[in-house]
Amino acid sequence: MARVELPESRLRLRKRRRRARIFIISVVSVLLALSCLVGLTYWPALQIKDVAVSGAQTLPPGTVEAFVRDRLAGEYWYVFSKSNIFLYPRQQIAADLMRAYPVLASADVHAADFHTVAVNLVEREPRALLCSQDNRCLFMDENGVAYTDAPTFSEPVYLSYYGSTTRSTGSGQAGSTLPKQFLTPPEFQALSALVDAIAQKLPGEKVSAVTVDEVKDVRVRFADDFTLIFALVDQGGDVFERLTLAMTSGPMAAHKLGDFQYLDLRFGDKLYYKLK
Repeated sequence: MARVELPESRLRLRKRRRRARIFIISVVSVLLALSCLVGLTYWPALQIKDVAVSGAQTLPPGTVEAFVRDRLAGEYWYVFSKSNIFLYPRQQIAADLMRAYPVLASADVHAADFHTVAVNLVEREPRALLCSQDNRCLFMDENGVAYTDAPTFSEPVYLSYYGSTTRSTGSGQAGSTLPKQFLTPPEFQALSALVDAIAQKLPGEKVSAVTVDEVKDVRVRFADDFTLIFALVDQGGDVFERLTLAMTSGPMAAHKLGDFQYLDLRFGDKLYYKLK
């Protein structure tokens, strides 16, 4: 049986041509729209020109400004401008600032107007020192976060807590990344408050250092080489009450605190001490 190819009907041909034209027009329209969108990201009225830094105390504002401007340079996928006020990497800049400068407790980045990015910084306040056995010391804030190297003082300006200065809780290589967390914030805050209360309870004695060992036993060392020992897990109020009762006991009342090598409060109602 022979087969004969019939010519395409005019109606079908017109439909095919119409679909082709619609496709071409759609592609051209999309390309034009993308071109306009790309051009809009470079529109001078929407370009970031200024970086306003506030809250910097130890960090030079110029250093922070240069840091931010470096992250506003370039494009996304080599197409869209990063310095556009609607497209700039706000959250990434804030995160990079926190990683680059451990002294920062927080960094807020937002648009102040169509040409200005505001960077509001809050720096950590030194509360104590975290020192290792090799005499390296780091400043700690009120949450027990060690964030930067501390200079060596001829007289201690801050209370020293002794522990590892190489243990890291953040990302990166252990031993090199700051900030580092010393205890948990509630543990450190409770311990600091208790040490302050003990110092007020014993006004004639000067606290020189606080050590927390691997089992979280605390040793508060005084300038006259007397050491007070208690467990970190114990409530601060209980420890303070035991100390108050111990100070009125016969052995403690009969001697000066400096006559003792240590006083151990880790065993509830039982009091352990050693004379020098």
